[in-house]
Amino acid sequence: MHLLGKCPPDPDELAAAAKRGFDGVELHLRPEHLEDVTATAETVERSPVDAVAVHTLHARPDEERPFRRSDELASRLDALLVVHSQYALHTHIDDLEAYDFAAAYGYENNPGASAFHLENLVFRRGHSLVLDTAHLYLSESNYEEALTVLLRDHGDRIPLIHFNDATRTEDGLAFGDGEMDLERTAHLLSERYDGPVVLEVMPDAQADARRAVTEWLS
Repeated sequence: MHLLGKCPPDPDELAAAAKRGFDGVELHLRPEHLEDVTATAETVERSPVDAVAVHTLHARPDEERPFRRSDELASRLDALLVVHSQYALHTHIDDLEAYDFAAAYGYENNPGASAFHLENLVFRRGHSLVLDTAHLYLSESNYEEALTVLLRDHGDRIPLIHFNDATRTEDGLAFGDGEMDLERTAHLLSERYDGPVVLEVMPDAQADARRAVTEWLS
């Protein structure tokens, strides 16, 4: 399991991620980062960390520019494009496919999307899934079983995983602020997945999350 941080593509933020012990990150974009894609890419390329993934802006499915520019940045950095927006459902995948992404990409599961839903709308259509464990926790009464099944049956189509804490009504929490059995989740991931895992908590909580996962798996 390769643990990643998450931060905006700003020089200070990228340097801080390296100081937290990460050699790679997923980029959290704001609109200004896509005004000059070349400049943003050069900032990342000069930084002490690699951009393993680029998360799209939270745009509506018919807003072409944010998706195309996010894809352009991911392509420039040879990074995975995480296609996800609070305004787009998996029923919009056909609309998003029209953008013909150049970068390798995967669709992140939304809160409320069950394993059955993901099977039908993502995997059976030949797409890859960026698996957000907290979103899955909000969506499945038997979260551990659903996670195990997705990793077992579709692990080869999951290029990236997001890991943070959650309650049954709120996700994106720092480790220990929710209700998930995080240690059990870490072991399930370690047993069935050897790819990159983004510790998707606020930057100042990422070092603690990294230490916790490392200790659980040691």
